[in-house]
Amino acid sequence: MLFLGVVALLACQARSYDFAWSYTCGNDKVCKKVPVTDTQNVYIPLSKCRLTCNPGGTLWPKPTSVTRLGGDAVGVNVNQFKFQGFNGQRTSQAVDIFKGYFSAYAQSKAESQVTVVVQISDEGSVLNLQTSEQYQLFVQGHGAGSTLVQVSSLTFQGARHGLETLSQLIQCEDGQCYMLNDVLITDGPKYPWRGVILDTSRNFITLPTIKKVIDGLSASKLNTFHWHITDTHSFPFHSKRRPKMTAWGAYSPDKIYTEKDVIEIESYADVRGVRVVPELDAPAHSGNGYQWGPEEGLGNLAVCVNRDPWEKYCVEPPCGQMNLANPNLYDVVEDIYRDMLDCFTGTAFHIGGDEVNFNCWNTTKEVTDYMDKKGLTRDEHGFMELWNEYQETALARFKKANGGKLKDMVLWTSHMTEPEFLHYLDPKVYTVQYWEHSTNKQLPAIINNGFRVIMSNYDDLYLDCGMGAWVGEGNNWCSPYKGWQKIYMNNPRKMLAKAGITDPSKVKQVVGAETALWTEQAGDQSSLAKIFPRTYALGERYWSDPDTDWFAAERRLVYFTSVMENQRGVYGETMKPEWCVQSEGICILNKL
Repeated sequence: MLFLGVVALLACQARSYDFAWSYTCGNDKVCKKVPVTDTQNVYIPLSKCRLTCNPGGTLWPKPTSVTRLGGDAVGVNVNQFKFQGFNGQRTSQAVDIFKGYFSAYAQSKAESQVTVVVQISDEGSVLNLQTSEQYQLFVQGHGAGSTLVQVSSLTFQGARHGLETLSQLIQCEDGQCYMLNDVLITDGPKYPWRGVILDTSRNFITLPTIKKVIDGLSASKLNTFHWHITDTHSFPFHSKRRPKMTAWGAYSPDKIYTEKDVIEIESYADVRGVRVVPELDAPAHSGNGYQWGPEEGLGNLAVCVNRDPWEKYCVEPPCGQMNLANPNLYDVVEDIYRDMLDCFTGTAFHIGGDEVNFNCWNTTKEVTDYMDKKGLTRDEHGFMELWNEYQETALARFKKANGGKLKDMVLWTSHMTEPEFLHYLDPKVYTVQYWEHSTNKQLPAIINNGFRVIMSNYDDLYLDCGMGAWVGEGNNWCSPYKGWQKIYMNNPRKMLAKAGITDPSKVKQVVGAETALWTEQAGDQSSLAKIFPRTYALGERYWSDPDTDWFAAERRLVYFTSVMENQRGVYGETMKPEWCVQSEGICILNKL
C-alpha cells in the first residue's frame, strides 16, 4: 500500500510536465497556447501566465486606480499566510473565507513567506449609501523569500474588497498557486448600490442556492442582495406575529423562510460585504397568504385573490391586491414589518409599489363603497388618492414598527411615479427603483424632482427575458434575451444625457443598479445560470464605470467566470468553450 501511495504521488507530481502544451506571453500581451517544448519542456500554467503577461487580466471588476501591478508570479501557499493587524471577529471570518478559496491547494509549494497586514479604521462599519468601500492594496516582495501585503481601509467593507482583489491576484492550477509580488492599487466603487434582485415567491429558492448567489456577488464586489421574498403567488416569509400568512401562503411546510433562515442569510452576506434588502411588495402583488382574515374576524385583507379571467385584474396570474377599505389591514402590515425588522437588520427596506390594477378595486364593492363614503371619484385621480392613503399610512406604520425611524426606503416605478403623481412621494424619504424602459419619460422626471434612483430598466437588466411565454405562446413580454454585453453597456450617464440631463449633481442621483431575476421560469437549479455571469458584468459597470466597451472586458470576464466555476463552485451560464478560455486571442469576432 505504501508503494502504491508513493507511485500515485509521483504520478501526480509528474502530470504537468508530461503535458504536451504550455503557455507563453505573446507580443500582444495575450497568453498563447504552445507546445511545451517552446517553454524548455517546463509546463507554465495559464493561471501563472495571465498574472504576468497582461497584469490585471485576472481582476474583476477592473480597479479604478492602479499605480503598480507587476513583478514576478511567485509560488505561495495561502494556508501558510500570516495575518495580523486586526482583532475583530467579523474580519477574522472574512480572512477565513479568503483562505477557504484556496483550501484545495494546501500542498502548494511556497517560494515566499507572506505576511498580510489588514488595517481597518472601523471594523463594525454598517453598509449604507454613505459608507466608504475604498481600500488600498500593497504587495511588495523582499529578499530572502518574504512578501509583505498590506490591506488598508476606513471600513470593514473596503478591507473585504481589498482581500477579494488579493485573492484574484493569486491564481492556481495543478496543485500550485502563484501571486504577483509588486502591487499598489487604490480602489473604490463609482456607485454605492450594486446588486441583484432575486424573486423567491414565484418559485422557492433554497438557502444553499441563495448563498451561492451571495458568493458570486461578493466575488465581483457587488454589495446588494435584494430579496423579493413575497408576492401574489406565495408568502414564504414566516411571520411570528401573523403565522397564518405562511399557513395560507407558503407552497408547502418545506418552503418557508424562518427567522433563523433570514438571520443565517444576513450573517452570511454581511461578512462577504453584501447587504440584504427585503421587499414586502404592496399594495399590489399581495394575494395568497392574505386569505385568513375572515376566519379571524378581520375581514378581507386582500381582494381579487386568484380571480379569473386574470387579465382584467392583474398583470399575470394569480391576482391579488390589498383591501384598502379594511382598517384591519394596517395592523397586519405593521406586524409583518415588525417581524421583518426583527431579522432584516440592514439600513434599507423595499416597500414594493408597482403594477397596481385599478380595475381590481373598481370591481370590488367593499372598496367602491369605501371610496363613495370618502368622496373619492372612481377614476384615475380617485384611485390615486386611495393608493396614497395606503402609502402614507403604511409608511407611518413602518416608522412606528422601527422605533420611530425610517430606513432608506425604496419603491418601484409605478403609476405613482408618473410625472403627474410624483407629488405624492417625498424625495427625502424614497429612493426609486426604475424598471421602465430606459427611454421612458419617467426617468428624467424622477431625477428632476430630486429622487435618488436605482437602475433596473428592463430593456437592459431583466434576466428573465428571452424565454418562451409561460402563459400563451411565442416569447415572453420583455424579449429578447439580455446578454452580458448589453448589461455591461448599461450606462446611466449616457441614458440621462439622451434625456437632456448632464448636470453632475443630478447624474449623481443615480446611486446604482440591480439586475432582476423574476422567477416565473426559473427555479433552484436554473437561477444561478440566469444570474451569472451577466450580473458580473453589472459589477464592473457600476464599480469601475469604464469608458471602454464590452469588447475590452470580454477576455477578463470569460477567465473570471471560469475561475468562479472551477475554484469557487459558482456555476453560471457557460460563456464559451473551454478552448476559448485557453485561446483568448482567437475566440473573437474579427472585422474583415
